[in-house]
Amino acid sequence: MPKTVSPRLAAGLKYLLISLVVVYVLSYCVIPFSDGDPAYYVLIGRGLLRDHILPYNYAFDHKPFGVYLFYGLWDRLAPFTPGKFTLLAVLLSGAFVTIGRVFGAFNRGFAFVILIVCGAIFDVLSGNTELVLAVSEALILALMLKGVETGKAGLFFLAGCLSALAVNVNYLAGVCLLGPVALLLLSPGRFRLSRCVMVFLGVIVGLVVLFSPYLIAGHGALQTYFSMQRSFLHQYSGALSDRLQCVFWMMLYLGVMLPILLGWIRRFPVNLADEASRRSMILPVWFASSFPATLLSGHPYQHYFILCFAPATLMLAILFREGALPPRLALMPLWISSVFFMGTEVKRNVSVALYTSRVDYAQIARQVGHAKVLDIRTFHAVFYLSDLKPFDVYLFSDHIDIFFRQNAWKRYMQDLQQHPSYVVAPYMGCGRHEVEVPVCQWLQDHYTLTYAVNVRHSHKNKPNKFSLSLYKLRQPSESVPQSGL
Repeated sequence: MPKTVSPRLAAGLKYLLISLVVVYVLSYCVIPFSDGDPAYYVLIGRGLLRDHILPYNYAFDHKPFGVYLFYGLWDRLAPFTPGKFTLLAVLLSGAFVTIGRVFGAFNRGFAFVILIVCGAIFDVLSGNTELVLAVSEALILALMLKGVETGKAGLFFLAGCLSALAVNVNYLAGVCLLGPVALLLLSPGRFRLSRCVMVFLGVIVGLVVLFSPYLIAGHGALQTYFSMQRSFLHQYSGALSDRLQCVFWMMLYLGVMLPILLGWIRRFPVNLADEASRRSMILPVWFASSFPATLLSGHPYQHYFILCFAPATLMLAILFREGALPPRLALMPLWISSVFFMGTEVKRNVSVALYTSRVDYAQIARQVGHAKVLDIRTFHAVFYLSDLKPFDVYLFSDHIDIFFRQNAWKRYMQDLQQHPSYVVAPYMGCGRHEVEVPVCQWLQDHYTLTYAVNVRHSHKNKPNKFSLSLYKLRQPSESVPQSGL
């Protein structure tokens, strides 16, 4: 017989794991952001709410209007920088498990811990849009379920309004909701034309309210909004190698979650003729409907799988309450992966804290003031942390390259000929051939380098993405410096 683990060793492992969880959470609280996406959404949200400029006249991104409104509002509510997206993630996680009680009884504390800790695999604490979608989808499905059970038509209308908003946070919400909404509205014994009509009316009203600023603006503003998205997404689709990586990683994540799905089916067998069985099908159908959404972009980003992980968390919590957890060995990949990714997230967050501390964002903000800044392939952290205003709407570091490809330098030259007061570019970008020769020559002839910082990896000499050079437009009376860039 094998010896059991000694109580002292078990206690040591327990406290070691608790310490890792604490360090993992705290590592997110001391950095401005761990994922650049939410920071970019805030930039456009600031243009929307502070400068009253509609997307994409301030800065461009391919996400829909609702995401910038949401993150712009959060920026207003939580203007402090460190940990603001982690706080958002914690609040959203709490809201998610609270709403999730509609789908079955479970311990909210257990579900919350699973969502946060196991969510390390999918970077839950970064506060990205997938977590916003998970909460929105949970609320929409909860309203519909209550509408089915109580017969209140207003709940279907409200669910339709929220669906319009959710889809305009991320279009993938439409894919995720397709399966569970069909189960709630169209399954045998549940179909009512009036319910479908109320949902449809809610969607229309939600869209009209959301896009009313564009309708008021007129002059083809809404058409331009959609045409810019369509043009970019046509160029943005992942290459074959990216798509293969995406399929590989999403299938791997699916394999980690598979024991939960199998355990759920064993505990709650499928039977469409039975009302209780149809109720228990909502979560696995939600999971299954969300999986195609993780593959659609063709990019292997781990946070996409939050769309599937969120309903899986509720299933695991309910199975725990029912005493029907999958075998320990089957869940071992989930636990091991969680511990591993907590460690990697801590390492990454410590690096981000070090990198951002080496850039004097306050000095840049004081120097630039309210002037607009042209970005040439620089990471947008400087725009977020120094609160800079973009000169060109294509602000993201590679957007101009995606749109204009080999003619990207011509776009930069077009911008430079309009004499922006400041330009931010990669550190030593000309010497490292990250900026084209005509652009470099123009900077040398018309601009003065006023600030530069080389942020390097500890084990590499190459500047990383936080490195930058800031140039100021030279006045005619100023002499041309002897050295160039």
